[in-house]
Amino acid sequence: MINSGLEVISCRANVPFADKEIFFASIMEDTDSSVSLILDFISNCGMASFFAYFMERRVQMTDEAVFSDTSNKIKEALENVFEKNKTKISATVFEIALIQLI
Repeated sequence: MINSGLEVISCRANVPFADKEIFFASIMEDTDSSVSLILDFISNCGMASFFAYFMERRVQMTDEAVFSDTSNKIKEALENVFEKNKTKISATVFEIALIQLI
């Protein structure tokens, strides 16, 4: 697929590759070096943002407002990653996540 022009993979599940290790291992690392690999940390943050939006007070309950809020959260997450590193997106996501956990 990469040889055919694949540029981006957006993971939708935890542990999306057949690596024995749970997190960042050889298959994921090789993929991250070849294409833009967006981890579930970011691609799935939309659903978490969707629920968080409805937990706020005084929000608009329209499709447009919810989509806009969720899109902005994903955009902010990707911009944060790109500020640190425009390549090896997955490795950068893990680095940011680990820093935030500490």
